[in-house]
Amino acid sequence: MGALHPNGALYEKPVNINDASRQHAEFRATLRRHGILCLTVRQVLLHDTARSMTARIELENLAQDVLTYELAPGFENDERYTESDRYFVGDEYKRKVLEVMSSEQLIDVILCHPTVEMRPSFRDTGFTASYRFDPLTNMMFTRDQQITTRRGLVMGRLRSVQRQHEVKLMRFCFQKLGLGIVGAIEAPGYLEGGDYFPAGPGLALLGVGMRTNFEAAEQLMSKDLLGTRRLAVVRDQFEQCQDRMHLDCVFNILGKTCCIMAEDVMGAEAPFRRMVDEYERAPGPGKAYVKIREGVEFSEYMRGEGFNIIPISREMQLQYGCNSLNLGRGNVLTCHSGAAR
Repeated sequence: MGALHPNGALYEKPVNINDASRQHAEFRATLRRHGILCLTVRQVLLHDTARSMTARIELENLAQDVLTYELAPGFENDERYTESDRYFVGDEYKRKVLEVMSSEQLIDVILCHPTVEMRPSFRDTGFTASYRFDPLTNMMFTRDQQITTRRGLVMGRLRSVQRQHEVKLMRFCFQKLGLGIVGAIEAPGYLEGGDYFPAGPGLALLGVGMRTNFEAAEQLMSKDLLGTRRLAVVRDQFEQCQDRMHLDCVFNILGKTCCIMAEDVMGAEAPFRRMVDEYERAPGPGKAYVKIREGVEFSEYMRGEGFNIIPISREMQLQYGCNSLNLGRGNVLTCHSGAAR
């Protein structure tokens, strides 16, 4: 449904769904060729529902939570609206409807978040329905709803209204897969996966700017959700641009000693430079993180951590040149041929 109004769905431009589906299928096939187990959200939701009553009921319960029946305004006190009519806008009728749906139908309900507004017609079946949808139009992007730290999975909190329902769905998927969740970010914190990088056994990087905020960083540290001795908070304080909303828009780690970075954020005089505040946790249980460095220019910081930096031009960056995926064993997947070279 996001293709109906791409801008309102947070898409960069209009999209051909068939082309996008084909490209995404090739992306998944590439991952699998490199030995990576790759499942779609739909596959996880569908798994076991044909042979396990527990899996089927859990899927029905999720659909029950996101399907809304409501009576149109002005009819609640209409004397023609009887008690027996109320059954058709209640949970009992909703449950009956969902129980006879196929699992594929239930998944469509979950992804579309429908609201059915009932208006008494006082004829035929007694009601006329109209429909509204709040669809999950960004579920092809499954990085942002959570991060994976050395402690485990931490559920995020997405900044955009269009994406706030996604975290609940991804939590359901992880729990179905048997993956433990060690914590979650709560208000007023915002955390999106594109801002987080593990950078070795003792260090994690977290971008703070348009999407992720410092309140999330504080929660990661105070709740001991990181599992690393150090956290580098990478502040975007000079740009705050939608084209570079996450840290992974201007930076990526390709290997243990190699990273790429947008060249116009590099250097102490760069107009869009990122600044790093480093926090360190004292040894021992229950020890808090304390700030040990402040305002270190990002490229200087990464070089100090032993990384060689490959600069990426602004033109390449705006064409997602930094959005690479490290597949391990020296294999890096990128959508930009110039950045690949």
